[in-house]
Amino acid sequence: MTQPVWQQLDPLAYNDGVFYVSAMIELQPRQPAWGHPDEPDLRDRLVKDRPHGIGGKKLLCLLCMRYQAQQRLPRAPVWLTFVEGRYGPIFRHEDGRSPHPEHQPETDTHKALKERKARTWESSGGTVEVEVWRPRARRRPDVLAVGPALTVAGEIQHSKETPRTIQARQRALHKTGDRVVWTTDRGADDITFLHPVPHLSVPALGDYRLYLAAPRLEIGTGAITFETQRCGWADLWTGTSRCPVTRKAVPCGRLHLYPTLNPRSYSRQKAATTAVFPCGPRPHLDHLLEGILHGSWLPYRHRDRVNWIPAGDHPEVVAERGGTVELAESGSAPRRDGTSKRACERRYGRAMAQGDSPEVENLSLCCGEKPPGRAGQPLVLACQLCLKSPTYYRRGAI
Repeated sequence: MTQPVWQQLDPLAYNDGVFYVSAMIELQPRQPAWGHPDEPDLRDRLVKDRPHGIGGKKLLCLLCMRYQAQQRLPRAPVWLTFVEGRYGPIFRHEDGRSPHPEHQPETDTHKALKERKARTWESSGGTVEVEVWRPRARRRPDVLAVGPALTVAGEIQHSKETPRTIQARQRALHKTGDRVVWTTDRGADDITFLHPVPHLSVPALGDYRLYLAAPRLEIGTGAITFETQRCGWADLWTGTSRCPVTRKAVPCGRLHLYPTLNPRSYSRQKAATTAVFPCGPRPHLDHLLEGILHGSWLPYRHRDRVNWIPAGDHPEVVAERGGTVELAESGSAPRRDGTSKRACERRYGRAMAQGDSPEVENLSLCCGEKPPGRAGQPLVLACQLCLKSPTYYRRGAI
């Protein structure tokens, strides 16, 4: 008895595309004419050749079957359905999983932004590859650039996507050691799904060729600079004038770094003397991409939004507001940054940040311990900070 086609296929011998069983060929949706320029009517032929999916058994996902073979899992068919989506044709998994980016034909805008990103990194001294397979991430980023100190994966997101899908792709690429930068042409009010990942937004242009021809593409959102102001300045991120260190409404009197949209603050960010795309009057895409590749811009997350900030300001911003690069690249959006600490530890950290010298000679593990002095238990000395805490008294610890 003849074996089914899916049992005879060796997915490692193909290019992670879609296998069209009726024609016994591999379709590569991101290539012109799906990789078969000698068959211009291939798409119409596929549309009429229905049903697809499990019932038709005509389209196989070679990418999923490659993963099965690499993980030494039992071989099984993964059937696809060809549908006309909102943003173009896609090959959808019959079991409901999200389609692979490799199986979604690219729009002209997507191709133009990808070419712009690759061209910029090549001009900046990076070694660039397009659609290269990352085995550990099991994904193909749109652009991959290897610089002197960093490997940067560039993703283009022209269509709207679910936050869960974006975060899953971010975590997968970050796992390989890549620094990821997302680029979109959607407006600032329509990219909430990109907020948890390092992103850059450029204006939506009417003609896709302008993304390649325009000398500068100004950044709408995703990058921000800082200016030094006395405590009590209106904080753009929190919407209050509270001290960014103590979180109190009473100003501490010191100077802090505040996020700002002042173009003068951006123009003061001096680029390297060898920069191919130097600073301009406003942030623009090429300068940010070059800076990201060379490490002069770093991702930083405040609450649930990630921004690119100058590397020179990053240590001071972290010292005042907390957070790390790892936190910004994790692809998650917790309710608050940092790990949970005891109240005494938080007060002690604020006091040290202000330059005070609190009396901590008797600092010990007091908060969270059982009340000291009970029969059969050693006496636990309380730190001076906790002795001032009303909560500590209410618990009956002393």
